[in-house]
Amino acid sequence: MIPNRSPWIQQLKRTRPVKPLDQNLRTDVVIVGGGIAGVTTAFFTLLETQKNVVLLDADKVAHGATGHNAGQVTSYFERPLHELADQFGLEAAVNAQRDIESAWALIDQMVAHGKLRTPLHRFVGHAGLSSLDQLVEHLKNNQCRKRGGLATEHVLVAEEWNERAGISAEFDGLYEVVPQADILARLETSNPQYIASLSYQKGCMNSALFSEEVVGYLLAAYQDRFALYEGSPVKTVYVSKDSAELVVNGKIVRAENVVLCTNGFENFSIINRAGNDIDTSFHHSVVGRIGYMAGYYAPPGEAPMAISYFSKAKVDARDPIGESYFYLTRRPHEHESGRAHTLVCTGGPEAVLPNGAEYSRAQACAEDTKIAIDDFLSTNYAKHPGQEAEYAFCWHGLMGYTPEGVRLIGPEPLNPVLLYNLGCNGVGILPSVFGGKRISRFLNGERLEPSLFDPRKQAGRKPPVKKAQMFVSVLAIALGMFLVVYGGLDDSPGGQMLGLVLAILGMIGGAKSRI
Repeated sequence: MIPNRSPWIQQLKRTRPVKPLDQNLRTDVVIVGGGIAGVTTAFFTLLETQKNVVLLDADKVAHGATGHNAGQVTSYFERPLHELADQFGLEAAVNAQRDIESAWALIDQMVAHGKLRTPLHRFVGHAGLSSLDQLVEHLKNNQCRKRGGLATEHVLVAEEWNERAGISAEFDGLYEVVPQADILARLETSNPQYIASLSYQKGCMNSALFSEEVVGYLLAAYQDRFALYEGSPVKTVYVSKDSAELVVNGKIVRAENVVLCTNGFENFSIINRAGNDIDTSFHHSVVGRIGYMAGYYAPPGEAPMAISYFSKAKVDARDPIGESYFYLTRRPHEHESGRAHTLVCTGGPEAVLPNGAEYSRAQACAEDTKIAIDDFLSTNYAKHPGQEAEYAFCWHGLMGYTPEGVRLIGPEPLNPVLLYNLGCNGVGILPSVFGGKRISRFLNGERLEPSLFDPRKQAGRKPPVKKAQMFVSVLAIALGMFLVVYGGLDDSPGGQMLGLVLAILGMIGGAKSRI
């Protein structure tokens, strides 16, 4: 067994002692979760409002999913854009895509304002496709991007591919036919299964190091309005009409608003004192995936890169995403000795974790994880050193998928005192940053246009029953059943028919009152 050792945590070298909450507090905003979502939410709230902010983390800043990812910065959803357009409408889907891409500029703003030094490597990254079905999915996404006024991804298709004739004419102009060798060169592979590629802006960043640096800036720049408490797990969140109370380490934190910046796997209760039970909504339907990764050192000098390889597909009925793939990131890295290296990280092996199941970051990585990654790289990454590769790191992290596979950003519909910047959904860095900005605007009292990220748009969330409509429906069912029974006793087929119709209409009305 291999210890769960992340290269991003290894780079932190933090000297700040853990300071747990040891007193009752009153503040304007309390943020739960010290990953990149919580840290970014704190940054923009402090920058753009005059509110006092308390940030709580059960462990240490950036030691959760933020410190246990592959470090890939991408602007796509894990769900196909065209699926989101079908469900929410083209305009909403395209606006959400545009919002995620706006986070590149938000990161630049944070770097400039805080004079941050964490490297962010930007480049054109690639993805390799190996089937017609995969290609059609991405061409449909390109259609949505073009119709919505977004820049399209650059899609290449191999001229030697014998299934190319099966591409529908509706996608003409959305891809380019080139020799397969050009595609394989982009993907840095010699594996002939890849018959298409797509390219778009990507990046690499140590989001743990970035978050730690942002926190250091906030502690120095906002000493009068910002407080951080690590080692401070929340036990219970009580939300009332105009305020919230959190039970933390046996102490009470009172605030005007509470923002959950977690992956959706909260180990605490949320009690709504001003309406329906919040715990029975999406909190019990979040699906988790444990992502496993490994990394090895290569000689310095290779350009930073991120590549995804769609060489297989599998579907799990409990998983809102279904399709899985391998991905690779490469960037400069400083080893413990201070010598420069290139760090190559790869992920792909996963395990589905239903909500309620226990995830332990302390659990070791199985030897099978390293073997699966090594086998994949040997077959697909032309620069892999083969048997000479020595994996310096093997780690895993928990990703929480909301019911729609889309991040939740905004106020809780049942009580707006509670807000969310929540749900990793696999590609969380840019959505987390955009979410932090959007939450700060809500906290500043702005009235924002509806968004695909709004909690009220998530499946599985039902508003309270419309009582009047339900009462009428129940009455219609009761009257209808009476007429059916009475007509049967009195040999009155007309009465029976009328009763049946009333009962059916009542059932339909009752169902609609809960939609």
